[in-house]
Amino acid sequence: MTLNFVLGKNQFDHHQKMMELFNEDFQKDPEGQFFFLVPNHIKFESEVNILKSFGNDDDELIATNNVQTFSFSRLAWYFLRDSGEYNLESLTQTKAAMLLKEIVQTHKKDLKIFSGMIDKPGFLDQMISQFNEFMNGQVQPEDIELVLNDNGQDVFADKIQELNLIYTAYLEQIQNYNTNDFQLNALADYLNTKIKTSHYHFYIEGFSSFTATELNLVKSLMINSGNLDVSLVLEKSNTNDPADFYYRADSTYQQLIDFAKQQQIASKEYFAQNPRISPDLAKLEDYWIQSSGVGNIKDSIFDDKRSVQVWRCTDKQTEISAVSSYIRQMVARQGYRYNDFLILARNLSEYSSFIESFMENNEVPYFIDLQKKMANHPFKRLVDLLFAVHNKGMQEDDVISLLRTELLIPDEFKDDLSAFRQALDLTENYALANGTTKKNWLGAAFKPDVQLDEKVDAEKIHEYQLMNVIKSFIKSIYQQLDKFLDQKLSSLESATALYAFLTKNHVFDVLLTWQKQATEEQNLTLANQPEQIVNLFNQILDEYVTVFGEKEFESDDFISILDAAFENATYSQIPSTLDAVSISEIGMIQPNNRKITFILGSTTANMPGATVSNNLVTDDERGFLNNNLTDGKYLKESDEVINNAEPYLHDISFTASSQRLIFTYPNLTEDNKKQELSSYVKRIKDHFNLEIEDKLLNPATDDLEDNHILQYIGSKASTLNYLIRISRSALDKNANLPDAWQYVRKQLLGRDKENSEFALSSLNYQNKPVDLTPETVNALYGKNINVSISQLETFYKNEYEYFLRYGLRLYPRQLFEITPAQTGSVFHAVLDSLVKYLNKHNQRLADFNDQEITALISDLFEEQASLPENKIFKSSARMLYISNKLQSTLVQLVKNMRQQYQRNGFNPKRSEVTFGRINNQQDLPGLSYELPGNHKINVRGKIDRIDEMLLPEQALAYLTIIDYKSSGKDFNFPQFLNGITMQMPTYIQSLNDNLELFKVDDSDVKVGGALYEHISNPFIPLSKKQVPLAEQILAQFKLQGILLNDEDLLDNFDTEARTSKNVRSSRSPVVSFGKDNVISDDDLFKILNYNRRLIKNAGEKIYSGKLNLNPYRYKKVTYLQYSDFRPIFEFDAMLPENEYHDIINYNKKDVLEKIGEILEEDNA
Repeated sequence: MTLNFVLGKNQFDHHQKMMELFNEDFQKDPEGQFFFLVPNHIKFESEVNILKSFGNDDDELIATNNVQTFSFSRLAWYFLRDSGEYNLESLTQTKAAMLLKEIVQTHKKDLKIFSGMIDKPGFLDQMISQFNEFMNGQVQPEDIELVLNDNGQDVFADKIQELNLIYTAYLEQIQNYNTNDFQLNALADYLNTKIKTSHYHFYIEGFSSFTATELNLVKSLMINSGNLDVSLVLEKSNTNDPADFYYRADSTYQQLIDFAKQQQIASKEYFAQNPRISPDLAKLEDYWIQSSGVGNIKDSIFDDKRSVQVWRCTDKQTEISAVSSYIRQMVARQGYRYNDFLILARNLSEYSSFIESFMENNEVPYFIDLQKKMANHPFKRLVDLLFAVHNKGMQEDDVISLLRTELLIPDEFKDDLSAFRQALDLTENYALANGTTKKNWLGAAFKPDVQLDEKVDAEKIHEYQLMNVIKSFIKSIYQQLDKFLDQKLSSLESATALYAFLTKNHVFDVLLTWQKQATEEQNLTLANQPEQIVNLFNQILDEYVTVFGEKEFESDDFISILDAAFENATYSQIPSTLDAVSISEIGMIQPNNRKITFILGSTTANMPGATVSNNLVTDDERGFLNNNLTDGKYLKESDEVINNAEPYLHDISFTASSQRLIFTYPNLTEDNKKQELSSYVKRIKDHFNLEIEDKLLNPATDDLEDNHILQYIGSKASTLNYLIRISRSALDKNANLPDAWQYVRKQLLGRDKENSEFALSSLNYQNKPVDLTPETVNALYGKNINVSISQLETFYKNEYEYFLRYGLRLYPRQLFEITPAQTGSVFHAVLDSLVKYLNKHNQRLADFNDQEITALISDLFEEQASLPENKIFKSSARMLYISNKLQSTLVQLVKNMRQQYQRNGFNPKRSEVTFGRINNQQDLPGLSYELPGNHKINVRGKIDRIDEMLLPEQALAYLTIIDYKSSGKDFNFPQFLNGITMQMPTYIQSLNDNLELFKVDDSDVKVGGALYEHISNPFIPLSKKQVPLAEQILAQFKLQGILLNDEDLLDNFDTEARTSKNVRSSRSPVVSFGKDNVISDDDLFKILNYNRRLIKNAGEKIYSGKLNLNPYRYKKVTYLQYSDFRPIFEFDAMLPENEYHDIINYNKKDVLEKIGEILEEDNA
């Protein structure tokens, strides 16, 4: 029995020294058994390296059947594989959680401190982790009880006592299961009782510390073997200071040496002396140890500045791009292999969203040495959604998301996945637009609100057929689920039914298909996932049935168990090639056979790291237990010790490779905040006078050094990316592309012409619409254009949006919600019904009282809300509340309409008057204008209301157009000049053209104006002015627009707005009489002629095919604020080709003068 240590700095070749000791042992005992023990995740590479070491021995060929490379758990398998103890059922995290849940529920009444945490997500996993720490620390319930009894009523006693209660019951439940600590303890017992031979030799590498269970096994190895050799990165020993550089390794050394002395086992120290790394990296380690408080700092300089480099990259993506390009060049130009490179990061999750795509884009093979969780697999999502669909009322998002997993597909679409996706998209659109509920999913077939014609609407009918295939499938799924989820079945029966459901609906068959496809595409990572997922699911079901078999099935508990199991489960990964870049995290032991290490994210946020535990047992409580436990029993290190070990941890990372160390860090975060270089790296940089090398996202056009240009040369795709960036920069600066980059461009075009030309064409791209050909124009618009005036206003607001909306007929996805358009439709319909009611019953609104108005509007609103197209207003309690608010708004409006009519001589004559054909209805002829090319533009529209005032004395009737608006609006002359406000002039023109139809007896008829009526239920602020409340409310509904400067009209518009001298007052709560509202007959003539010009001009532009992206901007408002098509526009005012159509805020007088000038030019 001998204990040998191989010590020394990490710069020396510990493994070589271990192999020397091994060779000596082998020469002495060639028939012996030799075991190399390493951390589990480097076992494979360590075995390969040991085999290589055999091959380097020129003296003789060594047979390796008696030389093994194992992890501790694999060593247990080796010795115990035929024993009954080892072949016990393994305790998985899932089963542990199930057993613990039962225990906690049983002892719930005894728990005080933990009683409120039992049902919180993650609590059981946290408790299992804590119990694993106890077990790995060799801490039994009686040990905890002894500590508590010996220390009286310590401040921690209650919490630990309660935890120990559960721990005791937990150990009783798992005593017949195989756990990691059970395996190692069983192996230690086996070695102590059945094996004691000098022909067993053990060599431990890659550890700096052991758990108590591991240490117990190591002690057994020591006393039951010929020799135990342990390699530690340790230069000196015998320190008790937790802040010491070597504290963790030295503690391990002291534990082993003390035990050897107790057992009177001889021990010997060997120091690795052969350099493993370059002299420069050795200097780096020497300085690092010295600067961490071990010895005096000595001056030193690097022989080769390339040995240690610091790269400042624009951002994290630039980091990965620069690193992958560098690796590719080193392999191509300097004979390196990909497995010579190691990429480390403190937290790889910061790079997880793009690191794989960047490596693949640069065609660099890689292996990420981190386990990927199974929680995000579509199968797991499917099972969650099956229960959600059944238990949560078939919510639209759950139903659609269930089918989006593409693991459940109707038979009709089995062989046509694209058709299935189309049908599902249509179904989702329908569900969103109609607020589809459980009743709808399970009810009659989906159908449109209007009758469809078999010939005209054939495409629409087909879409409904596709949607109903999906609907029927969803209904079938629900009915199958309901048979076992809505019944009081046992856990065994429900689990069996769930598995049968998945089998019957071919879910496992689809997974198998995915596996085959991935195999054919040589994607081994994806190919292995389906089988692992199904195996895990089967294991969970088996364990669930074992624990809960005959107990009543609880779906919420089952899902929480499933969630925890998949969250803790990871895929077994297989490298697709042995020659691959290794990507891992700082803190994970790495094989020492790499040549160049990159450390990503070398910022103050990541280096050094700060560990803050979130365990049930705090650091103080852990310290209390550790200080009172007997020898050989201890819990894990405190956060303080772990954080103090950061310099040691980084020393291992700095010297992991033999030739170079490259630190990289992003200059900017994702939100453009500046990052600071790590204090660790800054120390190294300052001591060795290193220069920071900038790696830019965009290469500089004035950087002509070959080695600087070479850093951007990688795969064709990667290089093309940088070529485009520098070409864009050169164009922006009006500079020539450097000769070296022109050479690169020529090479790319020669080797990959099609892709290169396509990508380089982006340099000439401008965000401008391409004009339409005459054929396309005719196909979109036909011979004549039939438009509403609001459509023409859209044209002048942004010509390109008109093309998208009315040419291509694009529209945003409809949602089941009350929109301003829908609210407006209901308002208009109710007010239309009101006017028709008054005319039908020959009644005047001015004669109604408040109660009559409220009752009448209530009836009319109810009538509209009951229509199929307005079903949303009664779809929920919230919608009913909104409906009541809308109804109140209408009541308030009509009450104020009554007051307006009481103060003037007007009465509503007609409502919803159409000019031009709309929905097979036409009250007045439309407006029609000839266009060049034998085209016509036909304008149609609907006038909300026409009020009439009869003046018998003058034998005259005035007609006033009323347009309802949900927001306050006035006629805006600058906007009219630019075609944005054409509605009122068009309405006036329509009435002027048809005045004969409105004559009463022999009276003349005249259009008096066009006014906006504001639909609102206003809040009236408190005011010190002595104005009656009724008049204040009335003023909130003041009519605004344009009125003819006609004394008879104006005098009778508000008969109560008089001065003390009985002269018409310029202030009225009924209507605006301001100078911008009153126009002369000549002004109206100009306005109507100009409006006609705007209509014809729009028609001519539309037929020209010219497309302009020209959203208007008026004051601080742009039309883009209201557009649904911004993602299509990609409008950027910073681009020279993207400009707003600015509307100058002229006054009324200037607008009319400009209109006059334009009309004169037209007639010239």
